[in-house]
Amino acid sequence: MATKLQVTELDFDDIKNNLKTYMKNQTEFTDYNFEGSGLSTIIDLLAYNTHYLAMNANMAVNEAFLDTATLRSSVVSHAKTLGYTPRSARAPIAYVDVTLNSFTGGSATIAKGTKFTTKVDGSTYGFVVNSAQTVSPVNGITRFVNLPIYEGTLVTAKYTVDSANLEKKYMITDARADTTTLKVSVQNSVSDVTTTTYTLATDISQVTKTSNVYFLQEIEDGKFEVYFGDGVVGSKPSDGNIVSLEYIVTNKDKANGASVFSGTSVAGESDVTVATLVSASGGAEPETIQSIKYNAPLDYSSQGRAVTTQDYKTIVPQVYADTKAIQVWGGEDNNPPRYGQVYLAIKTQSGINL
Repeated sequence: MATKLQVTELDFDDIKNNLKTYMKNQTEFTDYNFEGSGLSTIIDLLAYNTHYLAMNANMAVNEAFLDTATLRSSVVSHAKTLGYTPRSARAPIAYVDVTLNSFTGGSATIAKGTKFTTKVDGSTYGFVVNSAQTVSPVNGITRFVNLPIYEGTLVTAKYTVDSANLEKKYMITDARADTTTLKVSVQNSVSDVTTTTYTLATDISQVTKTSNVYFLQEIEDGKFEVYFGDGVVGSKPSDGNIVSLEYIVTNKDKANGASVFSGTSVAGESDVTVATLVSASGGAEPETIQSIKYNAPLDYSSQGRAVTTQDYKTIVPQVYADTKAIQVWGGEDNNPPRYGQVYLAIKTQSGINL
């Protein structure tokens, strides 16, 4: 009676030995030399093929679950089903006072995209203004106070809406983009420059068919895609509309710690003084696979609320990417007790300020 073939092993050598054992127990191959014959090569091929199939099946099953997935695309996909969007790269932010020493007008505006430069470890980095500000002179001094500037390059991408093109995507094309700096607007058409600003949807229960919101998801290669509602959940842009995406592409954590800045021209003035209030900090790499696996289920369980200590531990790193470690306790556990309050102790990866 022929021996049954064992199919439980995954190792190549074990598979090959099982095939040999099976063949040796066939009457057609009694006393056959499997080591020195051409049949040995065929057994090798069968063992390799079986090994590959077993490995592919094992990997496919692993990728089907959040806990065992190893590919970032798989982990991100599972996180999406839980309503979790991985954190993008983060740009370092510094806060400065900018004084126009020779300005004599009634008001001055610092435009979005105004550049400042700094040096860190011998390398030069550029910082930009992400929102325009207008100030008037006070006691003869024209100064932009507590102005946030972001490390990186301001990028603008424009797409024309075409519902007939099913493959049309509104892409953030650089994996180093900081999605917290993203500004989305929709222009009516080439001839009609009327523009509507869209905001990121954070609470689906508050979104109606007329809500001007956009949704964000990570796709391949760590890049992000902006997409809109369907006219039932969120408003749907019409054909011919022009979608504009403005965001900052950053060098992530390389400019953390920058403290001396200079600007060549601000609001049309070249005689400017830049005083640093808070050194650059907060620059960070995109969220890691391990972090996504850990945070996605916790974020789902928190349901967007901040009630338990674990809720706070989940939310804070999303808001402040420079978090290295965090401890949270309720006021009832404080000494002395302070009811109705929550205490957070945060250790940063760089800098000393939050």
